Amino acid sequence: MIRCADMCLVRRSLRCAGNGSSRPAIPTSTPYARAVARRSPLPTAAEAGVAMSSGDGSSAQWVTVSITVPVEDLDLASGVLWDAGVAGIEERAADDDDDRELRAGLLADSVDVLRSALRPGWVASIDPVEADEGLDAWREFAQAWRAGSRLVILPAWLEAPDWCREDDLVLPIDPGRTFGSGSHATTRMCLAELELLVNVGDSVADIGCGSGVLAVAAVRLGAARAMGVDIHTEAVVVSTANAGACGVADQVEFAEGSIELLAGQIFEIVVANIAASVLLELAHPLSAAVSATGALVLSGVLEEQVPVILEEFALRGFTLVSTAADGDWRALVLRRAN
Repeated sequence: MIRCADMCLVRRSLRCAGNGSSRPAIPTSTPYARAVARRSPLPTAAEAGVAMSSGDGSSAQWVTVSITVPVEDLDLASGVLWDAGVAGIEERAADDDDDRELRAGLLADSVDVLRSALRPGWVASIDPVEADEGLDAWREFAQAWRAGSRLVILPAWLEAPDWCREDDLVLPIDPGRTFGSGSHATTRMCLAELELLVNVGDSVADIGCGSGVLAVAAVRLGAARAMGVDIHTEAVVVSTANAGACGVADQVEFAEGSIELLAGQIFEIVVANIAASVLLELAHPLSAAVSATGALVLSGVLEEQVPVILEEFALRGFTLVSTAADGDWRALVLRRAN
């Protein structure tokens, strides 16, 4: 079973290890729920007969998750899937014209995270993916993408397209089998914001670095150094390789872990393209990492989630400077209020 037919990848969500907060991160309301009786609980990975990964990134077990939701819940359900760390989402028609099926590839270790976030009225199932089954099929359909005015994200196995200009910054990125290469709306918006914000000599932090594309792009745009963190071992391996391929290995450092690894460090720009719920959990350390005159770029946020994000960061002295939009997704640039 192929994880995702067209495999539009995104960077994985960073989760704060050990954070036991039970505070609802994003408010939910009755329009997002149908009768509880219609819900089909997602089994645990063990119940589905799926082996866990070894933890070192060498033998990660994948599953295909299917969730059928009402049409009006599509954005919410997509956000829940990205939040759980899926690699890609495919939308299909469902038996009921008022429903849609979302299919996504997910590491088995993250199934329990997804189970806890399912809403009443969503019908879910899980199927193991055999080793290497279809994991590279998406590469056949990969394309180069422009982000901002000068950045071109190029799948590393392709030649640069004819439409590239002489002054473009072409970044060959190989996301491996898990992480995004810049094609998702939130990643592209973050790249565009970095193009506007980065000044020569800046330092940049990328929280939830995934493929490392944001940190690598920041240095290519003129930053003196960039630091990326991600709780997934594979992310560090993939990001480090991409930094080398883009010629910035000496200026970019990647580490396995959460934002706590950056404690005490200050950056001119901090970018976090992760789920809105995680942005709220990490609001304090994210705010603390930004210099007095620096910028905080937040994405992975749906339009309806923007107010609660702004409210949380306003409590930490930040105000909204600009908003980028692509469909229902938003990227927010915040600075410290005067």
